[in-house]
Amino acid sequence: MSNAAEIAEAKAKYAGRPREIIKILYDYPLRNCPGKSIVGLDLFYEPGGWSPPHRHAGASAVAYVLEGKFLSGMNGNPPKVYGPGEQFLELPGCHHTVSDNASMTESMHAIVVLVVDTEVLKGEKGYAALTEIDDGWE
Repeated sequence: MSNAAEIAEAKAKYAGRPREIIKILYDYPLRNCPGKSIVGLDLFYEPGGWSPPHRHAGASAVAYVLEGKFLSGMNGNPPKVYGPGEQFLELPGCHHTVSDNASMTESMHAIVVLVVDTEVLKGEKGYAALTEIDDGWE
């Protein structure tokens, strides 16, 4: 989003809709890639659930849909719906502009695996640093 008016309009669209639920599944330093860790996340969206536009702290991320329909748009490209058994890759620096449950009646469940600089996880924010919400969306 480029200005405050666009952000306010987009926020109104999501008002009252539930936010994502994230659970850390694992976190391991990668000995064959010094300075990197692999982190597994359980991502759940209730019907109509969503996440604000964000980036993943310079991480590479792969999302694998277990159930439901994941609406994902990156770097300003048109969003795409991913169903069970489908996956997508977010490269370091990727801007995840749309991250929604594509259904208002069914939940969406996915596993997300990130390869991230270990130092990011050791900082003051801990795991919260993995998702950098765009300015104006906090």
